[in-house]
Order: sequence, then structure tokens, then C-alpha cells
Amino acid sequence: MCRCFAADVDWSAVAKQFGVESNENVDSSGNSGTDAASLPRPSYNVRPGQTITVVAQSRDGRRHLSGARWSLVPSWSAGPALTYPTYNARIESAAVKPTFAESTRSMRAIIPASGYYEYHGRRPFYFHAPDDGPLAMAGLFSWWRSPQSTKQQPMSWMLTATILTCPAVDGPATVHDRMPVLVPSDMTGVWLDRSTDGSSLLAGLTSNGTELSRRLAFHEVAPFAPMDDGRRIIRPLAQAEAPTLF
Repeated sequence: MCRCFAADVDWSAVAKQFGVESNENVDSSGNSGTDAASLPRPSYNVRPGQTITVVAQSRDGRRHLSGARWSLVPSWSAGPALTYPTYNARIESAAVKPTFAESTRSMRAIIPASGYYEYHGRRPFYFHAPDDGPLAMAGLFSWWRSPQSTKQQPMSWMLTATILTCPAVDGPATVHDRMPVLVPSDMTGVWLDRSTDGSSLLAGLTSNGTELSRRLAFHEVAPFAPMDDGRRIIRPLAQAEAPTLF
């Protein structure tokens, strides 16, 4: 599972990497919405329910960089809060689970991250690329709109997202039995293409993404609280506990 990650990323570089024409959000019909200023601020402690950044493609083929609520809400949900967690989706069952099936078919995303945390018991470990470049985590998105509207609170669309996970392998498996699915650069196009049924992509993505995960670097970090933030929380445990004179 992945219930906490770090995102201190150059969004302009991410936009260029993924062929985003401009740092604009989109509304439910694929039209331009709020600008890049609405993207979340850098954080080393991103948690479910907070705003994350997704790279997604609209039906006209344009790619967008947009803020989304981290916990997917399917379009048919009566309310924004479900009785079960939806910040992660198992890639093995995403295509058949009612909550994620529609998104798997045609609403897939990439969630850029600096790194992510997994827990071995109560001990947190930080996973990141060896060169500290951004990770491309596989995600699903969904648009949800409240069925109720008033003059004071008109109906508005909310973009929500989840991170796909798969069984952990090699080094990651020594910490936890699940890990986020990573999207290889040569699968970006087909993964974001809304005209492709994602159900046919899951096996290949798992296999190729697993190879990327085998190469990740990781280290134990000191336990941190939900309100803690900053680069200090990703320091290796030995450094975090080292005494200082001043």
C-alpha cells in the first residue's frame, strides 16, 4: 500500500516530460480550468484526502497537469466520503471492482512523486529513484459531483484520484508486501490514452513497472507525525538521530 508520499517536484519540468501543453487544470468536459497556481505546494508528507497532482489526458488527446483529491470517489457515489478507503487500488482487481472499474477502462493518470513511504510494522522507510528524479506512479481518476445544489452552494465537480499498487518484490518486499505501480516511460502514451481499455494494460504495466521498482533506493527514516513536513523527515535514520553540538 502507499498511504504517504513526498512531492517536491518542478512542475514545469514534469509538464515538459509528459507533453503537457500548459499548466492548466481542466473541468469535467476537458476545457481549461484553474491555472498551475492551484497545484499543491511541495510536501514530504502527503496523505489521503489532501490535494495531489495528476497528469491526465482529456478526450481530445490533450494532456493536463491538475490538482486532485487523493481518495477516489466514483461518479455514482451519493457522497464524497465512502465507508472504505480508496486512496489505493489493487491492480489485480481494479478492472472488476465497481469503485475503480470505470476509471480503469478510460480514466487513468500518472501521479508524480519525489518518493514514497512504506512501513515495516511501525518503522517507516523512504523509497526513491537512485538519482532522486521524479517517480511516475500509476493512478486512476474520477470526476464526482454532488447531487444536491443550492444558491449558496451550487453543484461543482471534484477531481479525485487513487494510486495503483501491486505485490512487492525484492528490496521493497523486505519492508512491505505491497508497493505502488510505476509507469515506464515507453508505456506513458498508452496508459494515458483514454481510447484504450485499460483492462488490457494491467498485466503488462505490472510486469514492466515491477522492473523499475527493483532499482529503487530506500532507507529507514525516523517516525514522523501527520503534521511533520520538510526534507528532514526523509533523512536516513542514522543521520536523523545523530547528535549535534549546536
